[in-house]
Amino acid sequence: MNNEDLSSRELRDFVEKHDLRDSYSVVHFNSNVTITTAIADNKVMNRNVDVMITFNDYNSMGQVKLMQSDLDPYLYPTVFDAKWQKMEHVDGEYLLISDTHKQNAKIGKYSVKITPLKKLRD
Repeated sequence: MNNEDLSSRELRDFVEKHDLRDSYSVVHFNSNVTITTAIADNKVMNRNVDVMITFNDYNSMGQVKLMQSDLDPYLYPTVFDAKWQKMEHVDGEYLLISDTHKQNAKIGKYSVKITPLKKLRD
């Protein structure tokens, strides 16, 4: 199984196990997010962030968006695609996304830990 299929499966498992879809199949929820990068002072720790996950874009394996307007995408990645980033549903508790920052090579490798708190709509 290739990486994109595995990441897509892990993302779908995360959504289903935490019952994050509302009655309209929208996946929009509040979460606790931690972002770490290769640059030690570039961290976001335990921040309350709204997250949206979609599976309906053309040729999409699933996409995760951090809906926090004050995060600088040059310093912190905010959009993740299961086709390109590694996604793992860890211990049935949180989603871990990892890759190398594409917009800023100085940032290097990063990881994003998303722990769901509650759905925003039912």
